[in-house]
Amino acid sequence: MVLNPDVTVRTRGVMEKCSFCVQKIQSVKLDAKKESRTIQDNELNSACSEACPSGAIVFGDWNDVKSEIRKSSEDKRSYHALEEIGVKPNVWYKVKVRNDENEVLEEIAAETAKELAFEEKEAQEKKSNH
Repeated sequence: MVLNPDVTVRTRGVMEKCSFCVQKIQSVKLDAKKESRTIQDNELNSACSEACPSGAIVFGDWNDVKSEIRKSSEDKRSYHALEEIGVKPNVWYKVKVRNDENEVLEEIAAETAKELAFEEKEAQEKKSNH
């Protein structure tokens, strides 16, 4: 830690929340500033967003109206935590998509139930014959 100026020394036993990879963010910001440009979409990936297989964790410039993050935040499923009391954090969440009324899923479930019942009936017949 002494050799890396980007890492701060922390006291033992302190539980901290995620810092969103401050070192990575600062590095990307500095590179963009040196090149006199803005940070592009998908240029910054935190450790959690790189590890997330579904791509559910995304970072970007919300002030850029053409950015992916801005478009995502305008989706009808997007919301802020504690939005009803006027809190405006920098984190957006999305409501989980549920397929409660899906005819295809109902058909598959019915077919599976029939197959299981048939297999159970065959097993009982074999058991009674032996």
